[in-house]
Amino acid sequence: MFIRKRHAFLRPDREPAPPLSGLNGWIEQLGLAFLALASCLGLYARILVGRSRLDLPAFAIALRQAGLSILPAMTLVAGAVGIILGRQAQSFLAQFDLPGLVLLSVSYGIVVEVVPILVGILVAGRAGVALAVRQATLAASGEMDGLLVNGIDPIRFTLGPVLLAMLLMSFAFTVWGSLVTFGAAGIWLWAMSGLPPVLFLDALERALSSGDLVEALLKPVLFAVLIALIATVHGTAAGRDPQGIAQAATRTMIGAVSAILLADLAVVLLVGD
Repeated sequence: MFIRKRHAFLRPDREPAPPLSGLNGWIEQLGLAFLALASCLGLYARILVGRSRLDLPAFAIALRQAGLSILPAMTLVAGAVGIILGRQAQSFLAQFDLPGLVLLSVSYGIVVEVVPILVGILVAGRAGVALAVRQATLAASGEMDGLLVNGIDPIRFTLGPVLLAMLLMSFAFTVWGSLVTFGAAGIWLWAMSGLPPVLFLDALERALSSGDLVEALLKPVLFAVLIALIATVHGTAAGRDPQGIAQAATRTMIGAVSAILLADLAVVLLVGD
């Protein structure tokens, strides 16, 4: 009887709770995100002063995941969005003789709202999910413990190159996506409504101030930071259960898209006229 009770005590029916869960889970997740960001910023500072080196192979892989692999999809989707917006603008132009007003709204919407959100979602679906899966795999396989034993910060090891690549490619994709989307919309309106390209370019110049351009370029950078931190939190919280890898990928995508939309809303409310 004593032996049975002892075995029942050593093997309880309840499994231990996964990391970063429970009542204090949100606080722990925010703390981990803050520590991860601080660790990466410290790494970048040491690289700038020559006291550390960037993992170039990992950085190249991250650039491919966050850049080259997304480029065809980004171009295709940006072109499709441009045609859709051009088609909607064409319908307004056919009903109202207000080409300048319509073009002003379309130009602002493309550059400041549509393209940054589009870039953020694509980066989250490719680079963010890949980062979460990698960190969850390290946690499930026990390799994260091996990195700690060897004196290597696992978060800095995985997040450092990826975050830098996501920041660079998000900025570049915003510029490229705006050009493709705006070009597709302009070509559609030129071909279908006979709208001169000069009028379209003039509307773009009048619609966007220097502050709007800065906002359009900084939004994807903010989104990239949020995506990387969300992926790190969910990847680290996967624990030793292999099923946690799939859960980390799903939660990262859902959390990243939600964070992108909420962050965009916050920027609109804070800096909007």
